[in-house]
This record gives sequence, C-alpha cells and structure tokens, in this order.
Amino acid sequence: MVAAIASCTAAIARLDARIMVSSVASAWRRRAAWMGYTGALQLQAIEIDEIDVFSWGCELKITGRALRASTVDIFEEFAPWQAALRNPDPFAWRMARPLALAETDSATAHPLLVRALDMLRRDSRTDRSIAAWLGLPFALRDLSLCAAPLPCLTGGAKAFRLRKTVDQQDWLSALRALEASARSGLAHLDDLDRHYRLAQRAIAEEYRPGALPRLLALTSYRPLLGPQSVATLLDMSVAGASKLLERATEAGLLVEISGRRSWRQYLTPDLATAFGFIEPRRGRPRKDPPPLPANPKIAEAFDAFDREMAEIDAMLDASALNRDNSRA
Repeated sequence: MVAAIASCTAAIARLDARIMVSSVASAWRRRAAWMGYTGALQLQAIEIDEIDVFSWGCELKITGRALRASTVDIFEEFAPWQAALRNPDPFAWRMARPLALAETDSATAHPLLVRALDMLRRDSRTDRSIAAWLGLPFALRDLSLCAAPLPCLTGGAKAFRLRKTVDQQDWLSALRALEASARSGLAHLDDLDRHYRLAQRAIAEEYRPGALPRLLALTSYRPLLGPQSVATLLDMSVAGASKLLERATEAGLLVEISGRRSWRQYLTPDLATAFGFIEPRRGRPRKDPPPLPANPKIAEAFDAFDREMAEIDAMLDASALNRDNSRA
C-alpha cells in the first residue's frame, strides 16, 4: 500500500510539473477532459469507449461505430464540469455540489492521496450521480497534490459506492487506476508536444504554407476531422478543406481512417494508433529530428503558429459557449 501511494503520488507530480511548462497545455486539457469523462462514465456502469467520447467532443461520428441511444444524454454534466475546471475560483465546484462532506478529525493522519480518495468515497455514497467521480481532480487540487485540476484524473472504484466498508484491495485498485490515468495523461502530453514540434517543422519547410498552419493548430484541439468540419470551422470550401487535409496527411501529421473516397475522416497519428486504426511501430522509437536552426524567419513562423493555436482555442470556446446557451 505504501509503495502504491508513493508511486501514484509521483506520477501525478510528474504530470503536474510537465503541464505547467508545456506549450500545448490548453489543447491537452481539452483532450484530458474527454479522457477523464470517459473514466467517470465507465464508473457509472455506462458501456462506452474513449474513442466514442473523443468522437462526441470533436462533433464527428466515426464511420463504423455503433449509434448510441438518444433517450438519455450521458454528456449533460460535461459542460458544467469543464466550466468548473477552467474557473480560477477554488470553491466553484464545491459550492455547486448539493452536499459537501467535511473530513473527519482522524483523516489528517493519513497521506494526502488517501484523504482525497476517501473524500471521493464518501461523496460517491451520498451522491449517485457522475458528479462524485468528476470531483476527484478538485480534491487533488485542494490538497495541493497538483497546482490545478488535472481533468484526466477522475477515478475511484465501484466498490467505494457499493460497499459500506472497503478493504485494502479496493484501495489498491483505486490507486493503481489513478496512477494509470496519470501515466496515460503524460503519454498524451508527450504525443501532443511531438505533434506541435512536427507541425512547426512542416510549416517552416513549406514554401507557401497558406491555411496549413491554421489546420495544424486545429488538429491539436480537434484531433478528429473531416472536410465538412474543417470547412465549417475554418470558413472555407469543402474542396479546399479536402486539399488541405491531404497536405497534412502527406506531411505525416494526419492519418486517413475512413477508407472511403467520399466523407473521409482524418485522425492524428497518435490517436489513430491508440484506437487501433494503424499498427503501432515496432522496435526502438524513432529519434526526433534535430531542432531547426534559429533564424528570424523561422522564429516568425513559430510565433504565427502559436497565435493560430490561441485563436483556435478561443474560437472553440466561444462555439461551445454558444451551443450550451442555445440548449439552455
């Protein structure tokens, strides 16, 4: 148990340290929210795969995936949760909850990670909704295990809700699952960082980048795209969006996953591998290419790409806010 606590705490600390200095932190938090919400849905005994939550988040149904029943909206808690994750007020999530349970006097004698999981356990016993599982990132933040809520760190164990008294195996299961989420989040961050560097290189090597930088910035936030969605988001023709997607595919920054001549769909290579669309590379990992030589022209291209990413982030946030307001 002591080894599991130490290992899990270290994994969370590594992820927290990396995300604080990453150039793609905003894009990662968007993906991490989809990852974390998937875990919370599964703890609610809802049979769903991560690929389907990514598909919902990107507003594009993946060809060949089964349709989900529309009688119940399993994503209705996502928008309030995401708003709380972005809210700088540390009490925003806690005040929105119908019931907040205080820690017992003896709780302070336990490690911080155990205290966070115990808060989750007590919440899950009193609140049968998905909100209990979604609260773990805030509990970890409140106990200073991370500087800000890390969306992928939802979790717990079904035994927390189903059993009045949990045993050591249940605690170990929750700790190992939480550590696996932290490691997975760090792997996704590594993939995003690599995609960011390769996108910069591809832009710098293009004679006339055109709209390619804007598309590559979009892929960081919307890893699943099709010609119609790109045309709508970037305000261009479907034919132009198709050509732009083909350019990104030729540069190795997207993978075509639909296998069709019409209604094509594209996914970033890391997720295409994770979701089983392409085979993972065997043998030693490929060595990243050396950094491009520093010069004013390349620095200007990199700065422009960063501005594109910031604009895409703001555009998607505004779009999500308008969509939520229209539903309300």
